[in-house]
Amino acid sequence: MSEQDLAAPRLVAPDAVRVWRGFRLPSLALDQFMNKLGTVFVPATVKMQIDAGLCSYTPTVPAGLPGKPDSVPDETAILFWESQATYWNGFTRLAVRTYTLTHGGVYLTQDNQSRADFPVRFAGVLNVDQPVYLFDQPADWMHGAVRHVVAARPAAVDPASFRASVAQVLAEIGKHVPLEGAIACVGTDYLVYWELGPVAVGAAQGATGIPLLQPLLTGWNQTFAPAPTFLPIGLWDEWAGMDVRAGSSFNLQFEREARG
Repeated sequence: MSEQDLAAPRLVAPDAVRVWRGFRLPSLALDQFMNKLGTVFVPATVKMQIDAGLCSYTPTVPAGLPGKPDSVPDETAILFWESQATYWNGFTRLAVRTYTLTHGGVYLTQDNQSRADFPVRFAGVLNVDQPVYLFDQPADWMHGAVRHVVAARPAAVDPASFRASVAQVLAEIGKHVPLEGAIACVGTDYLVYWELGPVAVGAAQGATGIPLLQPLLTGWNQTFAPAPTFLPIGLWDEWAGMDVRAGSSFNLQFEREARG
C-alpha cells in the first residue's frame, strides 16, 4: 500500500452508502461487544470487502458512553460502495456472505432493530428509519473532515415532532452550509447525522451544520470526529486486533479496489 494509492480520490455517488445502526445483543456484555468489534467486525468489514468494491468505512461506537439510552444505537457506520449495484453484487462472493453471517452473534437483529439502508434524496420530509442525503455531488468520504452526531430524541418531544424539527434544520443545512456531503437518519428515538467538509481533521474548523442541529438535541447527544485509521495487516497475519472502546470513531484508510 502506497501513500499515492491512499491519497487518490475516489468520488462516489451520495446514494451509494449503507447507513448502519447497530444494537448490541442484551446477552453480550459490553466488554465482549468491544472485543468482538475490535478483533472481528471493524477490521473484517474492510479486509473482507475491499475486493467487493468498498470505498470507505466510518464506524463509531457510542456504546458505553455515560448516559446513552438503550434506544440509541450502540454502533453506527457509513459504508460507501462504488454503487448500489456493487453492494448487492457483493453477495455473489463467499467472503461477503461469510462476513454478513457473523452479525447475528453480536447485534440484536429481531424486528429489524439493527439495520442498514441506502439513503434517498432529502425532499423536505423525514420518514422513520429512512436515511437521506442532502447534497447531490459525488464525494470521497475517506478524505476530508467527517463529523458525526448521535443523539437521543428528547423525552418531551414526540417522534413525529422530532422528525419534523430535524427536517427543517436539514433543509437549512442543504441550502446554506457549503458541505461536500451530509447524511441523516431519524429512528423512533434517535438521530444520526454525518457531514463531510473539505478541511482535514486537525485543521481549523470548516463549514458545519452541527450548530444548527444542536438546539434540537436537548437530551443525550454526542459529536464525533472519526480519526483516520490504518490497518497494516492482512487476513492471514497474526494480529491481536484493534483497540475499540466507548466513544471510538474511525475513518478507515485502505487501498481501494482498482477500477476497471
